[in-house]
Order: sequence, then C-alpha cells, then structure tokens
Amino acid sequence: MNVLVKIIRDEDRNLTLNDSWHLVDPCNFQGSAALCTGEFFGGGESIAEFEMKEVSRGGITCPKCIQILKIYKAVKL
Repeated sequence: MNVLVKIIRDEDRNLTLNDSWHLVDPCNFQGSAALCTGEFFGGGESIAEFEMKEVSRGGITCPKCIQILKIYKAVKL
C-alpha cells in the first residue's frame, strides 16, 4: 500500500497552493514526512494541515516524489 499525503497548510499555517499527492517517506523513521521535502506532519510532529490516503498502486502526483523514486529504481543491487 502507498501512503500518500497532501499538505494543505504548512507549519507556518500558510496555504501551500500545491494540490499534489506526495509519498509518505517509508524510510523516515523519525516520523511521518513527505518524501520530496522531508516536511513532517501529523500529531506531535507539526501543526501542518494535511489530508492522507492509502492506495494499492500509484496515486503519486508530485513530480519531485516521482523523480526521487525513479532515481531509487535505477540503483542496482
């Protein structure tokens, strides 16, 4: 499952004007954060206003998140 977030207002309570869905970084063990910006959200993390959803596949509309994922996929193990 992909956990996605849309940040509506940032930590400073400013509207973000960004309607993209970001991947919640699955490797950030410090708390819930968007993959592309590292911006934390959620109870105890920040006062950012956000919306979350889970999808079985895809759903990411943020160009920066998609770019990061493509770079990760290019790594050969």
